[in-house]
Amino acid sequence: DSSIRSEAHPETSRDTCQRQRRHRSISRTITNSIVCDWIEYYLVMTSERKLDSNNSGEFEFPKFYAFPPFFTIQPVQQTRFKQLGIWASFLRDYLTFRKIAKVVVATASKTTEPPFGNPKIQRKLSEDGIRSVLNELCKQGYGVWEDPKRRFVCMFTPRKFAEWAKILYDWAAECGQLDRICTLNELRTENQGQEFHLLEAEVLYAILKSMEQNNMASLYPGDNLDELGVKIHAR
Repeated sequence: DSSIRSEAHPETSRDTCQRQRRHRSISRTITNSIVCDWIEYYLVMTSERKLDSNNSGEFEFPKFYAFPPFFTIQPVQQTRFKQLGIWASFLRDYLTFRKIAKVVVATASKTTEPPFGNPKIQRKLSEDGIRSVLNELCKQGYGVWEDPKRRFVCMFTPRKFAEWAKILYDWAAECGQLDRICTLNELRTENQGQEFHLLEAEVLYAILKSMEQNNMASLYPGDNLDELGVKIHAR
């Protein structure tokens, strides 16, 4: 009887392959769920401490920087959202401490050095991962892409770009400079006591460019960046 039942319902190689695929899919789902739950728990538990310098004057890396999955952007949306937020916070602290104002994606993706890589555990973010983190930094207001379509270079400032725009507008309003043209160099070098005094030219340009995109300013080409014309609009 058993031989008759076996012949009546033989398992084909196709059936076997489908069954094995289902098992692998279920296994991957369970594994991904466990990994994502662990990553979410680990990131939340280790992201509370403020990042600062230690007594030696060196940047003190958080515990999650030594956690290998931290360098793989997670596929589960909820975990990914929290992971990118923590990455952006960490990156702000690191760039501020190192006084770095520009991140070139191609350069950053070729090394395992900080901030996007950890040579001690031989892990680093992929190029797409770096872009994802920088996108989050831009969403939070601390970064802008030089070219939003190509996303090769991201400019950073510890203060939000919207806050810089308000500082520049308030200065222009108080000093009677609204709708008047000056050069970028004059703006950054001739206003002692202002927060933007001697600000890096590329950073100031990025701020002004974001203001232009929001119809708060107009920029006029010059022979070089210092001679760029700047006009902050009256509202």
